[in-house]
Amino acid sequence: MVSLDVLLAPDRFPATSSAGNQPLRPGELATRQRELEAYQEAIRGCRACVEAGYLPAARPVFRGHAGQRIMVVGQAPAQPRSEHPRPYSGASGRTLRSWLAQAGFPPQELETCCYLTSVTKCFPGPSRSGKGDRAPSAAEVALCRRHLERELELVRPALIITLGRLAARWFLGDRPLSELVGEAFTWPAPWLSSTPGCEVGRLECGTGSAPGEVGVLVLPLPHPSGINRWHNDPANRAQLARGLARLAELRRQLDLEPLAL
Repeated sequence: MVSLDVLLAPDRFPATSSAGNQPLRPGELATRQRELEAYQEAIRGCRACVEAGYLPAARPVFRGHAGQRIMVVGQAPAQPRSEHPRPYSGASGRTLRSWLAQAGFPPQELETCCYLTSVTKCFPGPSRSGKGDRAPSAAEVALCRRHLERELELVRPALIITLGRLAARWFLGDRPLSELVGEAFTWPAPWLSSTPGCEVGRLECGTGSAPGEVGVLVLPLPHPSGINRWHNDPANRAQLARGLARLAELRRQLDLEPLAL
């Protein structure tokens, strides 16, 4: 198994000037895909949360390749229902697909156009109340941070869709969904900026969605779980509709077709 320390070596690709229009150097995408496959194998072998006592077993769930231009980032995977689980294969996935359909995406594009991952990579277990899944702790998020950092660095999406508050917090800081859903924000991705000290997951190096700012667009959506009470408020549902309309606009404006490997 390849060492995580080796795979977390400094970025070998030059900074670019924009998220969607910079041409790739010959062989760059193939190189990133090879590194991504190696890192995905390292994630599958990660036992950090098990060794720290947070999980009884590790079963990382994610899916995608380096040519995909959209990254969907959730909170954590649902409980695996098969030996080879896929992200968003249950009720939450059906809701997410219906949202994408409202934004003009064909049904199969969740898998073909989107790299599917989450803030933490393993099912965290049921909540104490018995309703829904347990939210990962801050310590678990910290242990898993390097995995999402490296996925972002190798996939380099043009658009990031976050699902739920925990995923939005990773990119945009601790703000309520009521301030986020319905808008798109510019996240200063490290591979697009030479700002000294700019770190993945931090917004201190950027200025939100200021005009002309170079960065990757982040579109926050609520979590599609059926037990999410956020959807019960009519005002929130109206916000979601605005968010999906914004997603439809971005789909028309950005080149989001997967790149050929």
